[in-house]
Amino acid sequence: MRAPTSRSDRTGGGCSTTSAEGAQVRHLPCPGVGDGLDRRSVLRAGGLLSLGAVLAACTGTERTATAPTRTATPRTPTPTPTPTPTTAPPTRSPVDLLAGATTCPLTPETIAGPTWFDAHAVRSDVREDRQGTPLDLAFRVEQSTACAPVPNAVVDLWQCDAGGVYSGFAGAAPGQGGSRAGADEYGDPQSLATSAQRFLRGTQGTGADGVVLFGSIYPGWYPTRTAHLHLKVHLDAKTVLTTQLFFDDAITDAVYTAAPYSAHPGRDTRNDRDAFYAPAAQLRLEQDGERWLGAIVLGVP
Repeated sequence: MRAPTSRSDRTGGGCSTTSAEGAQVRHLPCPGVGDGLDRRSVLRAGGLLSLGAVLAACTGTERTATAPTRTATPRTPTPTPTPTPTTAPPTRSPVDLLAGATTCPLTPETIAGPTWFDAHAVRSDVREDRQGTPLDLAFRVEQSTACAPVPNAVVDLWQCDAGGVYSGFAGAAPGQGGSRAGADEYGDPQSLATSAQRFLRGTQGTGADGVVLFGSIYPGWYPTRTAHLHLKVHLDAKTVLTTQLFFDDAITDAVYTAAPYSAHPGRDTRNDRDAFYAPAAQLRLEQDGERWLGAIVLGVP
C-alpha cells in the first residue's frame, strides 16, 4: 500500500491527509506562523507518520504565475561580488556518536517521578529562554531482541534547568514537582502543572532509522540527584520505556565550573551515590566547541 499523501485545504483553515486511493482520512487545523503542534493532534492524525504530512499540508502553497514577455537589452556584465565569509555550521552531529553506541540490551527502567506531565510540545529544540551549556542529543530506539530500529515511536524528553528547576510548577524549588493529577493519554500517572512554563520539555517521533534529535542544555543538579535526563518511549498507544539518562561525572564537574551552573554550587550527589544511576543508561558524550553532543541507544521490548 502506498503511503498517505497530504494536501492543503485553506478554505476551511485546516489541513487534510488523503490516502493513495483518494479518500480523505484526517482533517486538522493548520497552525499559524510560530504556533506549536499539539501532540494529540499529531497522533490523532495517524501517529508520527503524519507529522511530516501535516506540516507539509499546512505550509504548502499552490500558485501559478505567467511572466510578461520582454525584449532583453544588451548590457555589460557586472562582476559578481565576492561573498562575505560566514561561520561554518557545526561539522559534527550527535548521530555520529550512535555508530559506537552499545546496541540491543534493554535500557534500564526507572520512575518518572513527580516532575512528569504531558506538555504536548512537539518540537526538537526545547531550550526556550534557558541559559546553559548547549547539549545536542540523538536517541535511537531499537527493539532489543531483533536489534532493529523502531520507526514511529514517540519519545518524550524533560529535564531541569541549570539551577535544578523543572518547568510547569509555580514557585517550585530545585527538584520539586507537583501533586498527582490523574493520568496522561497513555494511562501513566502525571502531576498537576501549575504554571504555563514548558521549557526543557519536548516530544519527537522516530523515522525509519529509529532516531530522534533534541536541542537542549546540560542539566543542573538538585539535592540527592546527579545530573540526569528523563525520557519516555511510547509505541502503539502505550508506554514501553520510562527511564533516566546520565552523564560522566568528570564532564559534569567541568561544566559546572562555568556560569550559570556556578551560581548553584554545592552539588551533593555523584553517579555512584544516586539511587537511580545505571552504567547502561550513561550517555556517550563528545565536546564540539562550546557545545556537548550526547547519544544513546534506547533498547525497548
